[in-house]
Amino acid sequence: MKGSVRNMNNVQNEMKAVTKEKGGTANGKIVFFHSMRFKLLLFVVIALAAMTVVSFMSLVPGFRKILLSNTENYLTDSAALTGNGLDREMELSTWDEVMDTDALAKVVGNVSVKGLDSSYCYLVSADGTMIYHPTADKIGQPVENEAVKSLLAGLEKGQHPDPAVLKYDFRGTMKYAAYYIGENSDFIVIVSADEAEVLEDANSFAVRDIIYSIIALLIFSILVFVIVTWFINPIVRLSNRVHSLADMDFRADQKLALLGRRRDETGSMARALTHMRQEMVKVVNGITSHSKELFDASANMSETAAHTTASVNDVEKAISEIAQGATSQAQETQTATENVILMGNMIEDTNKEIEELRNSARGMRSSAEKALDILKQLNEVNNQTKAAIGTIYEQTNTTNASALKIKEATDIITDIAEETNLLSLNASIEAARAGEQGRGFAVVASQIQKLAEQSNESARQIGDIINQLMADSEKSVDTMKDVQQVIGRQDEYVANTEESFHEVNDGIQKSIDGIRTIAEKTEQLDQARVKVVDVVQNLTAIAEENAAGTEETSASAAEVGNTMTQMADEAKHLSDIANKMEENVNVFVVDET
Repeated sequence: MKGSVRNMNNVQNEMKAVTKEKGGTANGKIVFFHSMRFKLLLFVVIALAAMTVVSFMSLVPGFRKILLSNTENYLTDSAALTGNGLDREMELSTWDEVMDTDALAKVVGNVSVKGLDSSYCYLVSADGTMIYHPTADKIGQPVENEAVKSLLAGLEKGQHPDPAVLKYDFRGTMKYAAYYIGENSDFIVIVSADEAEVLEDANSFAVRDIIYSIIALLIFSILVFVIVTWFINPIVRLSNRVHSLADMDFRADQKLALLGRRRDETGSMARALTHMRQEMVKVVNGITSHSKELFDASANMSETAAHTTASVNDVEKAISEIAQGATSQAQETQTATENVILMGNMIEDTNKEIEELRNSARGMRSSAEKALDILKQLNEVNNQTKAAIGTIYEQTNTTNASALKIKEATDIITDIAEETNLLSLNASIEAARAGEQGRGFAVVASQIQKLAEQSNESARQIGDIINQLMADSEKSVDTMKDVQQVIGRQDEYVANTEESFHEVNDGIQKSIDGIRTIAEKTEQLDQARVKVVDVVQNLTAIAEENAAGTEETSASAAEVGNTMTQMADEAKHLSDIANKMEENVNVFVVDET
C-alpha cells in the first residue's frame, strides 16, 4: 500500500515535470522556432532554395555560352562576307578605287552586329596601316591592337589563317574580334564587339531569374506554411490535450472526440488518448471508493489493537522476571561457544589463505614452465636466424663475385664498341672517297657508328651500376658480419636467461613443499578445535534446557506485544495512507457522476 501511494506521487510529479522541459512551458505552448511547423517549413524552404540555386547555376552559364557562340559566329560571318565582297571588287577594280575612304564608308561603315552599339568594322593593310576605321582620326595611322599585330606578324611569315574570332584586352576592355584576310593577303577585315555588351542580355537574364526565383520561393513558402499548418493543427490540439491530462484534468473533451473521427494517424492518437482518459477516470473513481473503505477499517483496527496491547504488557512483565535468572546462566556458556566458534572461523580463514597461496605457487610454477618453453622456442628461432644470416652472407658474396664478372663483360663490350666505332669511321672515310657510289654505304657506316656510341654509353652506365652494386655488396657483407656478432651475443643472453629460470623454478618447488607442510599442521589444529567445540556445545545445551521454558514463554509474550504494537502502528499508518490517497485523488479533475 505504501508503494502504491509513493508510485502515484512519483507519476504525478513526473507528469508535471514533463510540461516544464525544453521546447515547452507549463501551459503546453511551444516556441515557434522549436515547433514542427517551423522545422518542416525550414526544410522545404531550404530544398526549394537549393533547387533554385542549382537551376540558376545550370541555366545562366549555358545561356552565356550560347550567346557568346552565336555572337562569335555572327562576327565571323560578317567579317568573311565583307572580305569576300572586297575581294570580288578587287577583281573588277583597282586597289585605289576599292580602298577609297568614301567607298569603304559605304561598304564597311554599316557592318556591325545588330543590337550591339560597341560593334563596328575596320580594315588594316598588310603593312599595319589603318585603311578604314569609324573614327576618322585613326585612318592612316599604325594599328594599336596587339591581336591584330600578331596577325600581321603571321602574314609576314607567309601564314594565311582562315576567318576566326580573337579575344583580347584593349585598354581594360575585353573585346571579341573576328578577322578575314584577303585572298592576296594584302588587307585584313576586322569586326569587333565588347564582351560586356555581348553578355548584357545574359546578365539581365540572370537578374530576372533571381527575382523570379525569389518571388516563387516566397509564394511556395507561404503555400507550404499554409499546408504545414493544416497538417500540424491536429497535432497541436493533441499536444494541448496531453498537457491538460498532465495537469490531471480528465474531463471529457469534445474537440478530442472530433479528432478521433479522423482516419489518419492523428485520429488514431486521439482515440488512444480518449481510451486512456476513460480508463484513468475508472481508476480514479475506484481509488476514491477504496480509500474511504480503507479509512474506516483502519480506525476499527487501531481501537482493537490498543486494548490488546495493554493486556499483553501486563503478562510480559511477569514472565520477564522469571526468565532473567535462566538467561544469565545461558549467557556464560554462550560466550564460551562464541569464542570457540571464532577460533574455528580463524582456522578456516587460514586454510583459505593457504589454499590461495598454494594456487599462486602453482601459477608461478606454470608460468615458469611456460617461460622455459618460450626460451627454448626463442633459442630455436635464434639458431634459424643465425643460419639464415649465414646464407644471406654467402649469397651477398656470390652477388659480389657475379658483379665482378659482369664488370669484366662490360669492359669487353666497351672495347668492342670502340673498335666498332673506329671501323665505322674508316668505312665513312672510304665511302666519302668513293663519291656518289659510296653514299649508301656511308649511311650504313653512320648508323653503325651511332650504335657503337650507344653501346659504349650503355656499357659505361652498366659499369657505374656494377660499381654501385659492388659498393652496396661490400656494405651488406660488413652489415652481415655485425649481425652475426649480435646474434652470437643474443645466444649467450638466452642461455643465461634459461639458467636463471631453472633456478627460479627450483625455488618455486621448495615454496610449494613448505606450503604443503603448513596445510597439514593447520588441518591437525582444526581437528583439535572440533573436539573443543563438541564439549562447549554440550555445556551450552544443558544451560539452554534450563532457560528454555522461561525464554519461550517470555518470547511468546513479547512477540504478541510487538505484534499488537505493530498492528496499532499499521492501523495509524493505514489511516494516514487513506487521508493521503484522498488528497492525491482530489488532484484529478473528472466529470461529476
